[in-house]
Amino acid sequence: MEDKTKLKEYIAKRRKETKPVDIKPVKLAWYQRPINREEFITKKGRDKKLYVRHNEWAKSVYIGPYNDTHEVNEIIKSYEEISSKMTLDKKLDNRVHSIYIENPKEFFNE
Repeated sequence: MEDKTKLKEYIAKRRKETKPVDIKPVKLAWYQRPINREEFITKKGRDKKLYVRHNEWAKSVYIGPYNDTHEVNEIIKSYEEISSKMTLDKKLDNRVHSIYIENPKEFFNE
């Protein structure tokens, strides 16, 4: 009989000790979720062309160059549309060219 009471006390004690776990939402990476227009940054380079960067890309990775804001808006729109599709055959606009800018501060006169 003593064993039963000890077991009940142990179980009651363990139930009191359990603490609720905090659940933190995890933000998916940019390539795993739909992209918003506001997440893109457009900058004008020394060559007077426009370059676009997503705010989660590396600081020196851009796409471009583009001649005007109309073309930039079309590219960003294509990113938005493609990222909303959940298929494996995602194809970006053929005007999307990744570019690595070694010293962005100097290139964009920041």
